Amino acid sequence: MAVPLKMSQFETKLKKAMQQVKLILDAEKTARLPTAEHHAYEDKFRLAERTTALALASHVNCLATLGLSPELLAQARRWASNSQVSLRFKAQESCSFLREETRKEEDPTKRVDEVSVAGMSIGFTSKTVTKVTEFFWKFEVSYQLELFRGVGAEPSDRLTLQQRTGSTEIKTSSKVSPQPEQKIPAISEEANVTFLFKTEAFKIDRDSPKCKTPARNAELKEAAEYMGGFARWLGCAESYLQNLGSEVLAKAQKGVLSTEGILVPALPLMVKGNSEKRATCQSIVLLTEEEHSGPVMSAVDGNLLLEEEARTLATKQQNLLEAVPDGGVFTPTEAYLTVGFSHLKALVVHWAEVQDYIENMLRAQLVAAIGKEVTPADFADYMRFHYRKLFQEAYLPSPFSFAVRRSTLHGPEGTVSIEEQEGIKTPVLSMCSTGQTSHMSFALNASTNVSFAGEVHLHAWLAHQFSGETGAKLSLVSRARQFSSFIVLVGRVTSATSLEPSYAALVQNKDELEIPLDLSTIPTPKEFKDAIESLSPEQQGFAKAFRAMQLESTLFGIVVIQIKPQLEKLLNLPDDSLTKEIKLTQDLMQLFIKYQIPSDLLSFSEDLLQPREVASPERKVQLVKGQVKAMTDMIELEKQQELEERRKEEEFRRLEQEMTRRRLQQAEKEELHMRCLEVEEKCLDRMEVRHKEKKLASTGKKKSGSFFGGLSSMAESMARPFSSAKAVERCAAIPISDAAAASAAPAPVASPGRGDSSAPEPEPAKAEAEVTKDGEPASSQRPGNASIETPKARERDYTQVPQQMDAQFEQLDPDSALRPTIITPGKAWRKRSQAALLAEPKTQPLDPDTQKREKEAAFDLLDAITKSGALPLSHASMHIVVAATHCFDKTVTETVIQDNINPIEKVERSSLIMASTVHQQPAAALINGSQTQRVMGSSPQLFLADKEAL
Repeated sequence: MAVPLKMSQFETKLKKAMQQVKLILDAEKTARLPTAEHHAYEDKFRLAERTTALALASHVNCLATLGLSPELLAQARRWASNSQVSLRFKAQESCSFLREETRKEEDPTKRVDEVSVAGMSIGFTSKTVTKVTEFFWKFEVSYQLELFRGVGAEPSDRLTLQQRTGSTEIKTSSKVSPQPEQKIPAISEEANVTFLFKTEAFKIDRDSPKCKTPARNAELKEAAEYMGGFARWLGCAESYLQNLGSEVLAKAQKGVLSTEGILVPALPLMVKGNSEKRATCQSIVLLTEEEHSGPVMSAVDGNLLLEEEARTLATKQQNLLEAVPDGGVFTPTEAYLTVGFSHLKALVVHWAEVQDYIENMLRAQLVAAIGKEVTPADFADYMRFHYRKLFQEAYLPSPFSFAVRRSTLHGPEGTVSIEEQEGIKTPVLSMCSTGQTSHMSFALNASTNVSFAGEVHLHAWLAHQFSGETGAKLSLVSRARQFSSFIVLVGRVTSATSLEPSYAALVQNKDELEIPLDLSTIPTPKEFKDAIESLSPEQQGFAKAFRAMQLESTLFGIVVIQIKPQLEKLLNLPDDSLTKEIKLTQDLMQLFIKYQIPSDLLSFSEDLLQPREVASPERKVQLVKGQVKAMTDMIELEKQQELEERRKEEEFRRLEQEMTRRRLQQAEKEELHMRCLEVEEKCLDRMEVRHKEKKLASTGKKKSGSFFGGLSSMAESMARPFSSAKAVERCAAIPISDAAAASAAPAPVASPGRGDSSAPEPEPAKAEAEVTKDGEPASSQRPGNASIETPKARERDYTQVPQQMDAQFEQLDPDSALRPTIITPGKAWRKRSQAALLAEPKTQPLDPDTQKREKEAAFDLLDAITKSGALPLSHASMHIVVAATHCFDKTVTETVIQDNINPIEKVERSSLIMASTVHQQPAAALINGSQTQRVMGSSPQLFLADKEAL
């Protein structure tokens, strides 16, 4: 099939053909382009029908010029009514040796030689004669164009349209065959043409569920399959014939086989005006006349185009008789057969371009109506607008952005949101149902479980994905305000009462933590059932078990834990007592996170009160401040002592190094002094020996040895280096002075007088005993905790939501387009933090090691503020997200144009299915009254399901 042209290029070709059409139609009629003529949507169906009918009639007429007589046509149509009919072109070749001829060939150049005889010059003329041997071969080609029924096993199942045998002589200079001796078959190509002969009046069934658009329906699909197979067959046959006549065509005039000038009748034109002119040719197949209304070309006008096509084909055939010599294997007959195949192939290409042209008209009109090409982002923006009209206010999808606050009377500590990263980050819309839970828990480690209670928000998020789109890019964003903090846990809801946190982080003091969320879809319920239908019971059980796990994995849990209320509960303080205590809260956070101080050393207890003193809320906070200050002072004192010890250790180390250096210097000096004494002593001895030798010399007696020899040995002794080991021994023997020894001894540590030195040290054991009474934490006795408890009747097993939603998808989604989606935290975290109030915010990536440290720090804080799980978390909110993706196979525009589908209605139905499951309400109760009739018309199954449930 041809690659579709752009509308402007195709219209240029149509305008050129319209010049020829004007000569064919009556003067009262005017042919115009469809884009230039006002028409209805039904006219596009008529345009597709008319052009297809003209293309099929043109095929039959062209085959008629190639040997398909009316009798053969009638027989082929009878076959096509109950059998498959094919067209076959086959040929065979042979090459045999004819003779060998030898001839003499003279060189046109002559040579003159002169010879002198008896003084006379005589000339001789000579020439070169070459003996040439030539070999002659007979090259014979036999081909046949035939129709056959089924496999054509019997002669009665075959109809010959055209056949011929031709031969030619081939001359070679060697006795080597220029062609294979036998080539059977040289070509044998078949094309199924049943559709051509069984279709006499082409019509599109508008009422068929497979009919989508004028260019996308079952009838045109069948026509396209025929056209595609026929085009491939035509290309092979045409290529073989052109190769067969390559030598003849090389000598003929240029463009002898061109199809230019032959009219292609399948023109998508609109015709205005009336006339009585009709086709008069009786040898061609004409369109059946019918009642015609509208601007589309009528059957009468189409027959005039078919008649003109037959005339131009006859003219081309006559021209070939004059341009191509007769005789041999490629004669005017083969030349016209080649032209016929080329024209039929051009008809197929043109027909495909016409169908694309009709579809492109729809696309251009849609874009012109909207003013732009609709993108997935544009469609998402519209659905936000559409939801406001569709849902009642109580069930309207809302942005997934929640303030972290204790109550509406308190300012928010920050926000937690799931945002789409399409240009400007915006929170996703989710259908949210809020309830209460009395008890859920998660594990800090193998031996510690933390329980919490509070609000539970069940969110249903519907994504929509079109072809060529990478999908939504989501991220979980947690933002804290200055002097505020909270903990975020991310994980899976593993049961009705437990959460498995995979990640945790403390967000505080204008931090902004961004966690990317990866999305992965699993098969739809229908796809899953179809896939396991032919498996064994054991294999089905295995697949179902894995799908159950995948469905549970679609429950994405987010827990937000407020720290200040838990600190008040931990320290036995009244509610709201830490709301305005910024420094105290910051100090407590540092003590718990950095120093991991037990909470019993900081909490309020009755033992801290004076006798008969009544503890007011302010007094309790003041006492806790005192505990915190005492602990902070003690830590600061320990820091100072540690710094002082390190300073003295460093000073002692430097002094010891200095003393060692001085010892080495003293040892070197002593060693050098000893060497000098030795040399001096030896010099004196030698001088004495020399004096004695002089005396002996004067008496005639000599003695061996010399003064210079003695001096030489003394020089060598002085040049030898002294032993370092000996120097160290001497250095160690040097006594250290009393002053140096006194400075080297460590001085006693003096306690710096910081704060209230008379304050007694806290007693951890006693403080721990005072915090609890009768084995229970004192804070757990407060009546304020009773407000968190929720009646069991309001509890909901959220682990059943994925199975419920999967069942709804199977029952109410006939398109099988809703895919359950698993949300998983990504790896490329980012954190924007501010080191100090006046510092510039900085954004840094968090690698897996840093993420692990963030989780450990958050878990350490949770361990401290819950007393290793003994104290439940009272101010925690949980967000459970269940997601699904409505997948479209094409782009937004192609979905509307090619599939004739309104994606708004499809996504609307999917959102109602999810909202009904989340809110546990029938679809009719969620919709605005003004939208009920419209939704009932597009998605009646939603309301039928409501009636069955009742």
